[in-house]
Amino acid sequence: MGGNVEILLTEGAIVTQDEDRRIIKNQDVFIKDGKIELIGKNLRENADLKINCRGKVIIPGLINLHTHSPMTLLRGYADDMLLENWLKEKIWPIESNLKAKDVYYGALLACIEMVKSGTTSFLDMYFFMDEVAKACKEVGIRGFLSPGILEFGTPEVKDVQDQMKMSKEFIDKWRGDELITPVLGPHSIYACSKDTLLEIKHISEEKDALINIHVSETRKEVVDSEKKFGMRPVEYLDGIGFLCDRVIAAHCVWLTRREVSLMAKKDVKVAHNPISNMKLASGGVMPLPEMLEDGVTVGLGTDGAASNNNLDMFEEMKVAAILHKAHRWDPRVANAQEVFDMATLKGALALGRTDLGSIEVGKTADLVILNEKSVRLRPLHNVISHLVYSAQGSDVWSTIVNGRLTVFNGRVLGVDEEEVLLKVEERITRLLDNSS
Repeated sequence: MGGNVEILLTEGAIVTQDEDRRIIKNQDVFIKDGKIELIGKNLRENADLKINCRGKVIIPGLINLHTHSPMTLLRGYADDMLLENWLKEKIWPIESNLKAKDVYYGALLACIEMVKSGTTSFLDMYFFMDEVAKACKEVGIRGFLSPGILEFGTPEVKDVQDQMKMSKEFIDKWRGDELITPVLGPHSIYACSKDTLLEIKHISEEKDALINIHVSETRKEVVDSEKKFGMRPVEYLDGIGFLCDRVIAAHCVWLTRREVSLMAKKDVKVAHNPISNMKLASGGVMPLPEMLEDGVTVGLGTDGAASNNNLDMFEEMKVAAILHKAHRWDPRVANAQEVFDMATLKGALALGRTDLGSIEVGKTADLVILNEKSVRLRPLHNVISHLVYSAQGSDVWSTIVNGRLTVFNGRVLGVDEEEVLLKVEERITRLLDNSS
């Protein structure tokens, strides 16, 4: 349901995520022009659409701070392999044959999965990003999209200078769109030279654009950096003047205490991807307590569906919480509220969006409505605990993005899911035939 439709949600339990982290019961939310205009009891506003939320929990939309959405095409294609073999023998060969339409349908499938499971915003890195933007617009989900930049080329553009030119054009094309925010996407220090990284930093300053980069995902990356540069990855990036408050660093598994402090000093944001890191056996565990202690802004990401293998942020929250408890032998580490903050407010802060991440008057209406009567959520002793430890994406009843109803009663509006699944199978058949 598009346009400037006014929506009145009535009688819901609202997890506000405001400064006091209030949870208010039996409240109404009035949405107008994409914003939350009123919150209160027994609102009498004449809305175009009234939705009774009795027995429902209304939460801020979840923010997936790191993924590769078209990799839904490779879900289950290659599992239980060493990372280097996984990439060289399976992922890269099939990706080399990607066409724009493959990416479009892979992204469309991802957008449907995310919006149905409570994600309203995601930060993406891949190829053919205009196709991903098109998928976002069709489904009605907020995409922060970065065309991947790699020195050795992409399936879309081989020369790195042409990739950067294309990225600048992508920024100019999509800047100001209500759902699409263009982002710069240097893949990593091993895929981008110093000159490339510094040119990207210059473009980010010129265009006021965020930078999305993988950092210290594996021990091998750190060892190679020490051999090549005499420094660990974060030290190297700091040494060349790359780190700044526009950088969002994904993974950050293998960090020293000094590197954490460097990131905090430069206000670098971090996307934590615990499930992907564990599945690919990255080995280390991101130093979350130290990051939180130093004031680093940490959000949560699923990574791509080829290494997770789903895009369910509820699952990501649970694993993030229990991973750090087990690793530190301390059940107080990564408590439920901290982790829920990472999936909402901290993700929004990392993306520079103070209008997202909470349910407050004046904020953008990105909301998710869950069925409170799900067997997984009863009895309802503690809502935040249930959201982090019990809920699943399938508990999402409806989703609103930018004041528009995109999912209602579990069904994505305006998109034929069966047709998308058929098209995905067609694209996969073509890809496998060309990769054999």
